[in-house]
Amino acid sequence: MPILAHKLLQPLGLIILAGITVAVLFWTRPDTQAELQPLPPARVFTDVVQLMSVQPLTRITGKLQPARKASLRLEVSGNVIERFVEPGQKVAAGEPLLQLYDGDFRDALTETRALFSQEQNAVNRDRELLDLVTRERVILEREVERMETLGRDSLASKSKYDEALRLLLKHQEEETQLRHSVDTTEARLNTRRAAVNMAERNLERSLLVAPFAGTVNAVLYDVGDHISTGQVAVELVQLDELDLYLEVTGQLAHQLRLDQEVKLTINGSELTGNIHAIAADPNPVTHTHAIRIRLPAENPYIELYPGQLAAAELPGKPLIDVEVVPISAILHEEGRAYVFAVKGNHISKQPVELIIRQKNMQVIQGITPGTKIVARDVAVLADGQEVHVE
Repeated sequence: MPILAHKLLQPLGLIILAGITVAVLFWTRPDTQAELQPLPPARVFTDVVQLMSVQPLTRITGKLQPARKASLRLEVSGNVIERFVEPGQKVAAGEPLLQLYDGDFRDALTETRALFSQEQNAVNRDRELLDLVTRERVILEREVERMETLGRDSLASKSKYDEALRLLLKHQEEETQLRHSVDTTEARLNTRRAAVNMAERNLERSLLVAPFAGTVNAVLYDVGDHISTGQVAVELVQLDELDLYLEVTGQLAHQLRLDQEVKLTINGSELTGNIHAIAADPNPVTHTHAIRIRLPAENPYIELYPGQLAAAELPGKPLIDVEVVPISAILHEEGRAYVFAVKGNHISKQPVELIIRQKNMQVIQGITPGTKIVARDVAVLADGQEVHVE
């Protein structure tokens, strides 16, 4: 019996101990109502809206291109019989590039020269004949006048008069034809001369030559190929000068001028170029204007070559006495821009209009110069919030 009582007392003791522990925890629990502690004022750094003049600079990156590039086309058709150059080869102005078969062109020139010579001989012949016919006409006119004085009543004299008059009219007709031929001499010779000149030009066109000194970029035909009139045969580039090709907005394009100096950055080196061309009509797809900035290929700072990346700083129209704030002071929210003006130990959110960004500064409108504003970390602030100015 004592053993059974001892066994029953052990679980009972554990239950009593657990009950005491629960009671202690219940009476010592914390209050469920949490007291809200006021947040300390946010620490902010301030700046002042400044009034200053700004020179806007737009940085655009593009690629260098040869300043002069020509796609050379043949003005006559034929088969290539000789190829004088290869891509990468430097050539002088007038140096041959491709030669077409010129046998037909030489024959055409020979034919037109022969026809021109025949025309010249025919002109000389007609002039001599005209002189002879003119003198013979004068003799016949005198004969007609003499026969007319002999009397028209005599049958014999009348027959001879009619014969002489008929012969005179025939000579007059021949003289008129010869005179017309002589009068149109210049036109007929010009026609023959033009045919000779055209044949000479076609013979010259069978040889494609370099129009300027440069470097061959591509040769599109080889010996034996047939080239039709107007097809590009050789591409020639001039690498003495390079152009930086850029596309800019219409607003910026109208603020630039020809020959204006522009600062360029190429592989960390700063160079200077001049605006060589500005497209007046925008691209119908991109609505941008193409500009070309030219610079010499030879310079003591860096080796330049086509395809190299270059960045240009394009100056816009200067802005005089405009409001400027740090770019970090701008809060962008739902498509609008705001700054926080500091009044005492509170801030107020004020909308502003963004004009242009210049490096780490932002030109704005809509706030009075001299206004104290929060300079940074504006994303975590709220309108009317209490702050502590550092």
